[in-house]
Amino acid sequence: MNDRNRKERIKDKIREETGKLKLLSWKDRLIYVWDYYKPQMGAIIAVIFVIYLGITIYHNLQIDNVFSVYMVNCGSYTIDSDALLADYTDYIGGIGEKEEMTFDTSTILDEEDVNYGYAYQMKFTAVLTAKMVDVILADPDTFEEYAGYGYFVDLREVLTDEQLEEWSDLLVYMDNTEEGVNAPYAIDLTGTAVVEEYDLYEGTVYGGVVINGENTDKAPTFLDWMFGD
Repeated sequence: MNDRNRKERIKDKIREETGKLKLLSWKDRLIYVWDYYKPQMGAIIAVIFVIYLGITIYHNLQIDNVFSVYMVNCGSYTIDSDALLADYTDYIGGIGEKEEMTFDTSTILDEEDVNYGYAYQMKFTAVLTAKMVDVILADPDTFEEYAGYGYFVDLREVLTDEQLEEWSDLLVYMDNTEEGVNAPYAIDLTGTAVVEEYDLYEGTVYGGVVINGENTDKAPTFLDWMFGD
């Protein structure tokens, strides 16, 4: 009897939730499901995060990723990322047979879209944790947020003396709230040759070097390419 009552209550609950969803648009349905089942979905996303992190680490053991750039919140739908990567590969004279580079243009950190934004946030956190990002390009707001968390290195420690002199007016000073330091963590790449050619960003775009990246020594060459040097 108790089992029968429990099953009936479950059926009633399902009918109740289904009735609510029928009255909503598809967008509102997604938001409703996310809000109602947030704890369960959060647990699922956490599991996905762990799996993704394991896969990326395993992949790194098989193939040597010699350089990785994440272009966050760029015009991902219009960018030919394969052509972009091929262009840079030609610029540096090619890479080895068991080497690869990553130019990610798919990461969208959108706080307004709780469904996709959170998933991308988890993926981005995974690759940062796995030390799989060397350079980040992003809009000013996103870049400053991550600079505040201490993700970027002072560019005076990375760029050559010639680059620092040539680009002195383009260095952007920001606060690292973790360390209480104000330093040039970004360089303004708006209107540079590659940004214009591939229509990477419509507005202002900053570039910076990730503090725990494993191939940040290649960042100066990458920035020369961005400027068309």
